[in-house]
Amino acid sequence: MKRMMIVFLGTLFVAALYGEVSAAYPDKPIKAIIGQEAGANTDISARAVFQLLEKELGQPIMVINKPGAGGALGMRELYAAKPDGYTIGVDANLNVLKLQGLLPVDHHDFDVLAIPSVGASAVAVPQKSPFKTIKELVEYAKKNPEKLKFSSVAKGGANYTMAKYFEQVAGVRFTIINNPGGASFIATQVGGGHTDLGIAGTAVLKIMKDAGNLRFLGTLSEERVPGFEDIPTLKENGINVVYLTWHVYVAPKGIPKEAVQRLTSALAKVAITPEYKQWCIQQGRIPTPQYLGEAAVKFLDQNLEIQLPILEELGMTKKK
Repeated sequence: MKRMMIVFLGTLFVAALYGEVSAAYPDKPIKAIIGQEAGANTDISARAVFQLLEKELGQPIMVINKPGAGGALGMRELYAAKPDGYTIGVDANLNVLKLQGLLPVDHHDFDVLAIPSVGASAVAVPQKSPFKTIKELVEYAKKNPEKLKFSSVAKGGANYTMAKYFEQVAGVRFTIINNPGGASFIATQVGGGHTDLGIAGTAVLKIMKDAGNLRFLGTLSEERVPGFEDIPTLKENGINVVYLTWHVYVAPKGIPKEAVQRLTSALAKVAITPEYKQWCIQQGRIPTPQYLGEAAVKFLDQNLEIQLPILEELGMTKKK
C-alpha cells in the first residue's frame, strides 16, 4: 500500500512537472526561417500568420528570410537547428526539394506542424500588354515559340514548375527568365514591363495590380477564387491547369512533444480566427485548419503524387 502511494505521488509529480513545462512553453521568442525573400508570397502569408500566432503563444516571432534554391537554403538551416521548439520554418516546396536534388531530406525528416491555408496562383501580364485574355496569349505563343519572355524562379521552385506545366498543357514554349528569389521578383518584372508574363501568387501580384501596373488573365484553380471572382480560371478557357499553392510550417525533427502540441494547436486556432479568414479572402486563399500534423503530411504526400509525373516529364528530378 505504501509503495503504491509512493508510485501514485510520483506519477502526480511527473504529470505536474510535464504540465508546468507544457504551460510554460514558449517562455522566450521564437525564430522563424522563411525559405523565400521578404515580399514573396510565402513571406506575405507567413507574416500574416505570425502576427496572430504571436498573440496565441504570447511571445514574439523573429523572422529570418533565407531565400535561394527554391527554399532549400532556408530549410537546410532549419534542419540543422537545435530541436528545442524555438526555431521553426515555413516553405512552399519542401516535399520536392529532395526529389530535385536540392536538399538531402524532405518533409518526413521534419516535424510537420500545419498548413494553415492553400491558395491559387495567377497568370499576369503588364498593364500595357496587347493580350487581354489568356486565349489571345496562348494563340500568339503557339505561332511564336519562345518569343514571349516568362518571368519565373529558379528551377525547383513551385512557380517554375507551374510555368513548365502551363507550357506543357497549353502546347506552347516561352523563354523562361529564372530569378534567384520568389514571387516578388516575378511581380516586379511583370509589373515593370520587363517580361511579357509570369505566374505567381495572387497576393503578391495584387499589389502591382492595385498600382495599375499589371492585370490578371486567369487563375490556376479549380473554381474562381474567393475575393478574386472577376478573374476566370484557366480551365474555363480550355486550359486544364490546376495547381494549388501551400505553405507548410515545420520544425527540426524531435522537438519536445509539448512544443509540437502547443504550436499545432496555436496554428489551428489562427486558421479559424475572423481576422485570418478575412485576410484569406483578400489574398485569394482558403483556410485549412484541418491540415495539422499527420493530416498535413498526408496532404504533402498527395501533392507530391500530383507533382511527380510533371517533374519527371520535365526532367526536373534527380535519379538515385
